[in-house]
Amino acid sequence: MHPFARGLVVALLLVPALASAQPLQPAAAVAAGRPALALPLACTLGKDCWVANYFDVDASTSVARDFRCHARSYEGHDGTDIAIRDQGEMRRGVPVLAAAAGTVRNIRDAMDDAGVTDPAAVAGLKGRDCGNGVVIDHGGGWQTQYCHLRRGSVAVKPGQAVVAGAPLGLVGLSGRTEFPHLHLTLRLGTMQIDPFTGLPSQQGCGGAAKSLWRADAGIDYEDVALYNAGFSVGPPAIEAIRNGARLEGAVDETAPALVLWVDMFGVQAGDRLLFSIRDPAGRVVHRSEQIVDRTQARRYAFSGLKRPAAAWITGSYTGEIVHLRQRAGQELMRRVMAVQQVSAPG
Repeated sequence: MHPFARGLVVALLLVPALASAQPLQPAAAVAAGRPALALPLACTLGKDCWVANYFDVDASTSVARDFRCHARSYEGHDGTDIAIRDQGEMRRGVPVLAAAAGTVRNIRDAMDDAGVTDPAAVAGLKGRDCGNGVVIDHGGGWQTQYCHLRRGSVAVKPGQAVVAGAPLGLVGLSGRTEFPHLHLTLRLGTMQIDPFTGLPSQQGCGGAAKSLWRADAGIDYEDVALYNAGFSVGPPAIEAIRNGARLEGAVDETAPALVLWVDMFGVQAGDRLLFSIRDPAGRVVHRSEQIVDRTQARRYAFSGLKRPAAAWITGSYTGEIVHLRQRAGQELMRRVMAVQQVSAPG
């Protein structure tokens, strides 16, 4: 037997008990005393964290739109969701950081990391959609709110002064959420503000805007994110993968199949996914194309091949997933993610 082992190359409302914003006159006040926001997670965007959902700037309709007028949001979403790869990363611990200096107003830290999405269970939250969280007052009516923190991880107390980048807790799965992420809401008085534009939701999309993110935050807009990929020896068990289970260690040369999978944020109907797998000699042994049938905030896809008649050739198998978005025959974007299945010594 010649085993081969794997190597990888490559939101929501806070309860009234936490919220404490004071009424403020809208519109003109937004420009005054604007905070400069740092990345509120100890991660690098595009490498080990990704924006999963943007602020819904089209509050007047039932169609969610982000500030670029794209569907990278959902109806009524009042903040920015920054996701980590999976629950395995959550268990290892990803720090949530203060986006700006201020004073802690309120906290919650006792809710389970249950990932509540079932409608009946959501009703049972009784306004605690945010889960475990922190509210920071930045002065001048500005506040930030941090949701879905891990139970028992909150590291600050009401009344405590914090600097930008101060650790607040860890990314969790508490409250109304289906995947581990930080939901960040920015408020000016009673208005929710989009940090990518500095404007409230009623301003709509596509207009003049000035980001509130600091230049060193490293936050750029992404239409789509390929955030996790790998190989499996059969149809991938996506819930187990999202829980942090991956193909590790040795895989026998008689494994029944070699399947390439990818998990993504922000796909749109009509997007194309191109899968290819190369054998240790560099030959393409599998190639396929899939058309995304509907717009989704999060989607996984996979494609692969059965074991050859004899056995897999010992060596490194390389997979590549290409995401393409085209309109009127013109390529709008291309995203590529590669993974490798590396042979172990025989």
